[in-house]
Amino acid sequence: MTESKKIGQQLAQKSPYAVVFTVVVFIVLFMLSEVVWLNQVFASASGIISIVFLLLYWHGKGGMYFILGLLAPMLAVMFSELPDFLALAWVINGFFNGAALALMAYLYLGKGAQR
Repeated sequence: MTESKKIGQQLAQKSPYAVVFTVVVFIVLFMLSEVVWLNQVFASASGIISIVFLLLYWHGKGGMYFILGLLAPMLAVMFSELPDFLALAWVINGFFNGAALALMAYLYLGKGAQR
């Protein structure tokens, strides 16, 4: 079980880089297309939910959390309005941004608890 916890910790250590990358992609997308803010709410929320479920799985709370963690991105796509390909790019990037922010919170909350 210790190996599973290390997976979450290793991903969390790389999360600040992922946040920077997704912000750069957001800037590019903003220059190319219009933002559908409700899509971003769904995408970011599903990224956060996905990471929370996967962290629960990695901390040994049960395999059902793994399944739920993998289903969360599908919900973001299902409930988003996708008139073109760039709208899908917004949703995918929003999902990864939410996931990276959740991992970054996990990283810094974990460091705070160790002090």
